[in-house]
Amino acid sequence: MNKDREIEILRPLVDETLKLASYPQQERKKRMWAEHQALHKTDKIPVCVYYEGIPEPQWKLMLGEDYLKTESALAQHIEFDLKRRLWIAKKVADDHIVWPSITIPTVVSQSVNWGVLFGLVGSDEDINNPLEAKKVKPAFSNGIDMSALNFTDMIIDEAATSVAVEEANEFVEGRLQVWVQYGNLGYSPFDVAVKMCGIQNFMYDVIDVPGKVHALMEFITRAYEAHHRNREEYNWVNCVVSAHSQYVALGFRVHCAYVAEDFNLETPRLRDEWAYVSAQTSSGLSPAMYEEFVHPYNARLASYFTNQTVYYHGCECLDHKLDILATLPNLRRFHVSPWSSVEAAKKKFQGKVVLEVHAHPSKVFFGSTRDDMKSDIRRLATAAEGVPMDLNLSDIHSVNGKPELLTMWTEEAQEIAQ
Repeated sequence: MNKDREIEILRPLVDETLKLASYPQQERKKRMWAEHQALHKTDKIPVCVYYEGIPEPQWKLMLGEDYLKTESALAQHIEFDLKRRLWIAKKVADDHIVWPSITIPTVVSQSVNWGVLFGLVGSDEDINNPLEAKKVKPAFSNGIDMSALNFTDMIIDEAATSVAVEEANEFVEGRLQVWVQYGNLGYSPFDVAVKMCGIQNFMYDVIDVPGKVHALMEFITRAYEAHHRNREEYNWVNCVVSAHSQYVALGFRVHCAYVAEDFNLETPRLRDEWAYVSAQTSSGLSPAMYEEFVHPYNARLASYFTNQTVYYHGCECLDHKLDILATLPNLRRFHVSPWSSVEAAKKKFQGKVVLEVHAHPSKVFFGSTRDDMKSDIRRLATAAEGVPMDLNLSDIHSVNGKPELLTMWTEEAQEIAQ
C-alpha cells in the first residue's frame, strides 16, 4: 500500500479528532484535571476508564475484526491510537481529554544492558504473543553475583527518530501535533532486582544475604539515577504541552496538569515530568522489610521531582505501609486499589495528595449488575468524601465479550461524580 492511500485512510480520523478536540468541554476537562492535580476543589469528581491498558485482542470487539486498514508500522500505530481515542470519546464518555496531537515512540539504536540476561520467557516461540502466560527467567538463579553486572544505558537514534517524526507529520498532513515519547527505565528499581534474582530466590535473599540485596539495590538505583540525568541532559524528557503552554498532557491517569511557572519547552527538566513509582513485586515483604529494602531507593528517585509530581502505584494492599509511603518525597497522587482501604488512605493523607480510587475490574466485567456498579461507586465516593479523589476503572484485561459494560460503568460513575 502506498503512502498516499494510507494518508487517505487516516484523514477522516484526523478530521474527527480535531473536531472533538475543538469542543469547549475539552478545555473544561483540561482545567478540571489541572486543578485536581493542584489539590484545588473541582466541580465534579474526575472519572477515568484506563483504556490504554486494554490488550490489543480485546479491541476487535470494539473496533471490528480487521480494524486496521493501513499497512506500514507507523501508520498502523497512528491509526490504532486515533481509533481507540475516538471510540472511547464517543462510546464511553469518561473524562479523558481528546488532544489534537499524536505521540510516536523514539527509535532506539541500543537498548539498556545490565551485563546479565533476564526477562520473560514462554513456551511459545513468539515471546510477544499477548495470549500466552509468561514467567521470569532470572540472571542469578544461584545467588547474587555483583561482579557480573555492568550497566550500559540506552542510546536513542535521534536522526532516525527525526525521520519518523517527519513521516508521522506526512501521515496526518501536519494537522495534528506530533510528539515523541521517550522510553525510560521508570522508577521501580526493586522490580528489576526481583527479575534479576527471581521472586522466590529474592524472598530468601532479604533474610539470608541482606547485604548483597542492598548492594544490588544500590547498583540498580545508581544506574537509574545516571539514566535519568542522561535523559535530562539530552532533552529526552516527556512533556507534551497544550497550546499556549498552559497544560502538560500526561499518561497513566494523570491526564493533565499545569506546567510549572519556570517551564521551558526547549529545555525541559526531569522534574517537569511525573514519576511513576512502584514496587508491586515487594508485596510479600513486611512493612519493616519494605522500609529497609525498597523505600530508601524509591525515595532517592522521587527526590528529583521537586514540582510535587510523584505518583505512587500499587495494586496490592498498601494499608500497612501507609506510614512509610507518606514519607515518599514529592508525593502528589496515590493509587488506592480495590484491595486497599479508601478510608485508611483518606485518614493518612488528609487531602494532601490525590487519591486515585479504583473499582474492581473483575467484578465490573464478571457478574456486576448496573445497580451493583452504582452501589460500589457510591461507596468509594463516600469513603473519600472531602479529599481530592478520582474514580477509576483500570487493569482491564478482558471485557468479557461485553464492551458495553465500559459505557455502563462510566454512566454510573459520572452520575455519582456530579
